[in-house]
Amino acid sequence: MNAELEQRVAERTAELEETNEELQAFCYSVSHDLRQPLRAIDGFSKALKEDYKEAIDEEGQYYLERLRHGAQRMGQLIEDLLALSRTSISEFSPVEVCISELAERILDHLKAEEKERRASWIIQPNLSILADKGMVEILLENLLGNAWKFSSKESETRIEFGYLPNEGEGEFFIKDNGAGFDMKYADKLFGVFQRLHETEEFPGTGIGLATVHRIVQRHRGSIRAESSPGEGATFYFTLGATHVD
Repeated sequence: MNAELEQRVAERTAELEETNEELQAFCYSVSHDLRQPLRAIDGFSKALKEDYKEAIDEEGQYYLERLRHGAQRMGQLIEDLLALSRTSISEFSPVEVCISELAERILDHLKAEEKERRASWIIQPNLSILADKGMVEILLENLLGNAWKFSSKESETRIEFGYLPNEGEGEFFIKDNGAGFDMKYADKLFGVFQRLHETEEFPGTGIGLATVHRIVQRHRGSIRAESSPGEGATFYFTLGATHVD
């Protein structure tokens, strides 16, 4: 029975390795074969708009700009889908990570890109965990990026990041004072291409939170959200077998 079980495990492992190789090949194909023509569409549209500006009327210029916007959006969708797939097939390498420092660096970068925006944040210091550093960075970029984006219409952006040592497993949290959402749609939050706000109001591809959910799953953790329209949102997450200093 042991020999039969070991054989089944070996066969299943081989199948999973083959599936991962196929996914990696697919990612390469998507990355190379789809992004290149999109860059060509965007580049030639830009050249046409600039070099033949006098020959193309205002309506034609508008159409070219829409064409460029569509190509760029498709390119971003491809990038986000690739990031989502990598979180499933990349090697999991847990190390000591100072999550407080990561959060501070990400918010500093966001502020540097919008120097005119009034913004403040509170980050609980010295929060260290055992996790895959690359995945945790992607998770924070998405969650903090969302907090930054959805609070963009407020007079001042306010974001808080910390840790709640509950009686059971403690939770990290990211809180903002942004647009918020209706909790009756909470079940759609972590689905691919699911959006609770119009693209014209808050741009995005609807893949970021699906990526976050995948990363949390790989850490055997959990994630949830609390919010109400106009009252901001708070995301709570755990990262499984981790420790906090």
